[in-house]
Amino acid sequence: MPQLSVDQKLELIRELYTWMIPIKAIAPSSGGDGEKARADFICDTLESMGYNDFQRVDIIDGDGKTRSNVILKVGNFQKTVWFVSHIDTVPEGSAELWKYPPFQAVVEGNRIYGRGTGDDGHAVVLSLLLLKDLDRQRLKYNVGLAFCADEELGSKYGIQALLEKPIFGKDDIIIVPDYGTESGLIMEVAEKSILWFKVTIHGKQFHASRPEEAVNSSREGMKFILELDELLHQKYNARNSVFEPDVSTFEPTKHEANVANINTIPGLDVYYVDCRVLPQYDLDEVLSTVNRLARQFEARSRATIEIGIVQKEQSVPGTDPSTEVVTKLSRSIEKVKMKKPTPVGIGGGTCAQYFRMKGIPAVAWMTAVDEVFHQPNEYVVVDYILSDLEILEDLIYNQ
Repeated sequence: MPQLSVDQKLELIRELYTWMIPIKAIAPSSGGDGEKARADFICDTLESMGYNDFQRVDIIDGDGKTRSNVILKVGNFQKTVWFVSHIDTVPEGSAELWKYPPFQAVVEGNRIYGRGTGDDGHAVVLSLLLLKDLDRQRLKYNVGLAFCADEELGSKYGIQALLEKPIFGKDDIIIVPDYGTESGLIMEVAEKSILWFKVTIHGKQFHASRPEEAVNSSREGMKFILELDELLHQKYNARNSVFEPDVSTFEPTKHEANVANINTIPGLDVYYVDCRVLPQYDLDEVLSTVNRLARQFEARSRATIEIGIVQKEQSVPGTDPSTEVVTKLSRSIEKVKMKKPTPVGIGGGTCAQYFRMKGIPAVAWMTAVDEVFHQPNEYVVVDYILSDLEILEDLIYNQ
């Protein structure tokens, strides 16, 4: 029988969010201090539940910050069902766009607002709730919880590092609650390749009243980015119905500040481009296209262009829908929701991809309002956590 009543589950969910959301877990390169304080909270929570045998994996990054991961495995079976969440979050963005303070958990009806409540606080709270409600006598597998660092910026100090250690077995069942839809009927089994690159435009700074003496890096950068955007979308225009969306995407995103005053023409501009590329395209070839256009642009401009790689991950074959993790999770979802889920591919990156790179099948799934991720007024729907708990408990007890 369940260990907690519905009211106790609701109270625990609210308490966990109230404690966790004010603990910022933002990467140093995004202006934060990393995940150490958030991991401290996870460890304290595990100890309060009577679980002292967790493993903490702290890694010092290039900024000298501690990037923390926490691992716990319960049971003595041959096989483990792992629930992999990430404890880092993205920054809040423009605070004036939020109706509540972004780093305060605010309950409004069936929603809890705050940065990271959904991505990936949903998974963190769900994992802790599962642990608190655990009935060891009914387990069919070990239950493994992995609370990981650095997912938002490539997982170098998170799941990639953990996969180099003897933690996960080749036959383990890996579920990553970090992607979902409101129906809860979509399971992510494949991901696009990810390419992030930096475009540095070198011009010549000068007084704004003398543009003939300057090379305006801002203007030249905008021209180049627009030309590049059109070229990439035209050249890599294939569609694949397995994925949502079914095309490769190429999005200019971050732009670094240039000059601090209005009356100076900038001589240096830096742009970033986020590419989510269908697996059929080779990322090296995409980069060759980018660099080739840069050289062509330089030939007709007084500016020079430098292309730098920020992140580059060629996708690997997706998880076969006939594998154990897909079939078992699918059965539990169908049992609870009375509808059969659909396996799909996505453009977002999750920890599931790194398991696939190691030859371990993995599925990313949860019930979520995914369009609020990384947005102002991010929120989680409490009922979705309870529904997901019912599905995961069916899997570990009955499958």
